[in-house]
Amino acid sequence: MELILTLKEEIIVPVEMDKVLPEKVQDLSEEEIKSIELPQGRTTITVGELFDVEVKESETPKLVIKNSTAKLKRIGEKMTTGEIVVEGDAGMYVGVEMKGGKIVVNGNADSWAGQNMKGGEIIIKGDAKDYVGSAYRGDWRGMSGGTIIVEGNAGNEIGEYMKGGKIHIKGNVGLLAGIHLSGGIIIIDGDAEARAGGEMIKGAIVINGKLEGILPSFKFEGIVENPVIKLSKKDAGTPLTGKYYKFSGDYANNKPKGQLYVSVENNPDLR
Repeated sequence: MELILTLKEEIIVPVEMDKVLPEKVQDLSEEEIKSIELPQGRTTITVGELFDVEVKESETPKLVIKNSTAKLKRIGEKMTTGEIVVEGDAGMYVGVEMKGGKIVVNGNADSWAGQNMKGGEIIIKGDAKDYVGSAYRGDWRGMSGGTIIVEGNAGNEIGEYMKGGKIHIKGNVGLLAGIHLSGGIIIIDGDAEARAGGEMIKGAIVINGKLEGILPSFKFEGIVENPVIKLSKKDAGTPLTGKYYKFSGDYANNKPKGQLYVSVENNPDLR
């Protein structure tokens, strides 16, 4: 079944969308879907009050949200299968704790996209704010699997406490990319602000644009050309094209195995 929800009018108080997942509504009638209650501030609102509802036949579970805004939070939370397409912006926590399936946001995403993600794929066509693929506040277990692709820019502390999976930012990022990283790979095609990889233990960060300085607790390992990044013996590797400064760290930790690759071409004075 394909469920198409079209937001009727602009909303002021955010609405939490975690009850509307492709696998949860697959076997429901149109009337049952309309009667689903969604948290909105101190009260609730039904799907039918908030959206125009259309149901179509589909071989795979699919949800399309039209006229979406950043006031729609928790889209795809704990999703395991199917596809969600967001026509517009997505609010905080899109794809949080996601285990499978695919989410495409044809707009921007608010903070905490893919928080504690375990599998599946999130594609954000616009920008994303802070904490992409991060951990919950006070926790030390961030994203552990799956893929997040942001075609625009992202904010601060992407991949915070990340344990596995892949984050690919095609634009620029803010401060502390990969802070506390303990696995997985972060690829940044644009520029990165300072302190990338702070307190990382394992995993890899690749910066293809300009980096605002290396933390003094990283060790320069040399210049490598067209490296293949392997995070384990079973890892087939992630190939890179070009020349990179390779650093290990963060030596603020005991015996770190983190890898930091920074473009030579875009950082001629870095070393």
